[in-house]
This record gives sequence, C-alpha cells and structure tokens, in this order.
Amino acid sequence: MRLDRLEALLDDWTHWMTVDNHGLGYPSKSTMLLSGGESSNDVFEHMIEESDNRNVRIVDACIDSLPDAQKKAVYAQHLKLKKTMFHERDYSLALDNLLTIVGRRIHA
Repeated sequence: MRLDRLEALLDDWTHWMTVDNHGLGYPSKSTMLLSGGESSNDVFEHMIEESDNRNVRIVDACIDSLPDAQKKAVYAQHLKLKKTMFHERDYSLALDNLLTIVGRRIHA
C-alpha cells in the first residue's frame, strides 16, 4: 500500500469517527431486488459506499491493534486530541505499522 492511499483511508476514518450517527447500524435504504436485468440508478454508488464503510471499519480495527502510544498518536493527529511528548515519533511508527497491517487487509 502507498502512503497516499493510507492517508486517504485515514481521512475517511477521521470523518467516520467525527460524524454523529445514531442510526443504530441500520441502512438508510434497503436493498431492492429487481428482475428482468433491470438495475436501480444508484447501485454503483451503494457498492462504493459499502466498500468505503468496510474499509473504514478495517482501518479502525487496525488502529485499535496498534501499541498504545501509537494509537494515541493517531487519535491526536486525526481527531485533534492532546499530543504526547513523543507524538511525532509515535505517529511515524504508527504510519509504518499501518502501511503494513492495512496493506495486508485492503488490496486497493
């Protein structure tokens, strides 16, 4: 995985973490089954949204698996929390680890 792709995923994760969502995990629209080869107009957009949501959950799990100092550095960097004394070092290590871990789980 390239660093620019990881940064884009982290931007999506940051947005996901900061959005107030009380939807209880239910989709805003249900999947509609159509027959005769028809498709709805926004099927592709739903597929992209589902893929993005899956990727964000993967990134969240990967961040959660980091050592505590690195996890705190990611939270401080992206969620504007208090930075620790060794923030720059810990964030750099976190990015290196995330490149490897997320790269194994997301192949795009």
